[in-house]
Amino acid sequence: MKFQFSFLLVFLSSTVLAQLTTVKVNHTNNNPNEPSVAINPFSTKTIVAAANINNFYFSRNRGTTWIETTATSEFGVYGDPVLHYSDSQLFFTHLSKTKGKGYGDWFDRIVVQEIKNFNPWQETSYSVGYNNNKMQDKPWLSSDDFSKKFKGNKYVTWTEFDVYDSKDPKDRSRIRFSKKGVNDKSFTDAITISDITGDCQDGDSTLEGATTAVGKNGEIYVVWAGLNKIWFDKSLDGGKTWGTDQILADQAMGWDMDMPNIHRANGMPFIGCYTESNRIYITWADEKNGDADIWLLYSLDGGRTWSDRFKLNTDDSEGNQYFPNLTIDQKTGDVYVAYYDQRHSSKQFFYDIYLSKINATQPQKINNYRITEQSIPLPGSRFFYGDYLDLDIAGNQIAIAYPKYTLLNISEIEMAYGNLIDLTLNPERIDPFTSNIAFEKDSLSLVVNAQNKARIDVKIRYGSFFNGARQRYKSTLEPKENLSDFVISSYGKTNKIKYRLRIIDLNTGNIHKIRKQFSF
Repeated sequence: MKFQFSFLLVFLSSTVLAQLTTVKVNHTNNNPNEPSVAINPFSTKTIVAAANINNFYFSRNRGTTWIETTATSEFGVYGDPVLHYSDSQLFFTHLSKTKGKGYGDWFDRIVVQEIKNFNPWQETSYSVGYNNNKMQDKPWLSSDDFSKKFKGNKYVTWTEFDVYDSKDPKDRSRIRFSKKGVNDKSFTDAITISDITGDCQDGDSTLEGATTAVGKNGEIYVVWAGLNKIWFDKSLDGGKTWGTDQILADQAMGWDMDMPNIHRANGMPFIGCYTESNRIYITWADEKNGDADIWLLYSLDGGRTWSDRFKLNTDDSEGNQYFPNLTIDQKTGDVYVAYYDQRHSSKQFFYDIYLSKINATQPQKINNYRITEQSIPLPGSRFFYGDYLDLDIAGNQIAIAYPKYTLLNISEIEMAYGNLIDLTLNPERIDPFTSNIAFEKDSLSLVVNAQNKARIDVKIRYGSFFNGARQRYKSTLEPKENLSDFVISSYGKTNKIKYRLRIIDLNTGNIHKIRKQFSF
């Protein structure tokens, strides 16, 4: 494909710390992950969130406090949550848990719920895409809230597997689509919109991650990953017919990313449309440059021609960036992409949440904002941590939801929220020190992340909290450009570790204390 636009120079800004407020969303410690978030566009004080498996949270005061409840449906609720406001009506899309079926078999449809009340839970459920017991996975929901011809339509895309995880080449995966008109009582029978198929092994050769955006005149734009490519298609008649799939970019090493110290990671694409000018944006992650980076491209003409790809993470480190997600400020046209970022972790034991802002009129002008004040430990390959984060903008409000690991075999959902004008410099809020227990196959290590020069004193007990071995470690840590993670000590097949860490920041004189007790 020939591309109409090119970039001779990308102007990179320095990283700043966003002055957003962060808060723990969940109250129940049931290891929530894969969060979704939506702000009510007609009442931005209301923010809702959902997470695996059937967790639902809502705030009536712009995210300051949260109420937790359990989502239910006649078709069951089992993860992959997607929240979406169509005007003032909230919709909730997720996987099914069909009664009378075992794990795996119960994912036989996509469920869309029209939420009427949070507490008590009141909703109407729609069964979407059932097809002779085939597995239906990874849904996405969008709506047409502005075009004259299709206003009120709801659109769902997802992946269908003939037989999940099958190695039989006859079993295939494909991208499916269904819609519901404003006066329709149910969603339409599903149709296949991908021109080719992938395998069923839930990897790079599987068609996955279909997301949609709606254009100014009711166009439906869809993007997905598979076979080491980023694919695009569109419909101009409300989803009745679709065009020929376009390959927009090669996805180096595929969407299924093998990242260190995490159970699994991906670079699946997300799409958005600025409806005033009908400009389409697509983001994804891949390893084109040897490590994982976040990419963006856009189209000014409804997807006929596209810009060259350009990198959003404005760092020169070898740290990986993945799990991107995208939203657009429909007031200004500015684009916001949130993602995991390991630029501050030289050995990839930690990550931060970063946000890239792409200027509507100068896409080459990119600002990077560090959202997390302290780097978050990665949980290792033994702990399921989910597949994505989420963000939303409504009015002048932004909310970013992401998982946070606590080193106690527990994950939480953290929310960063605030006004868009809060994306300003405040370096004093950064906590430059954190620790992690890094798991290998037959061992574990105590790792400290230091982003300032520090003097540390560590007391460690392992094997048994009462009679186990003890260690004492004192040292000065001098972080450099490619050194921020320091392995303090490593252990064999122990199942308990307890440590007390005292850190003196030699830049500021501040004293940091960390105490952790860990069993596995």
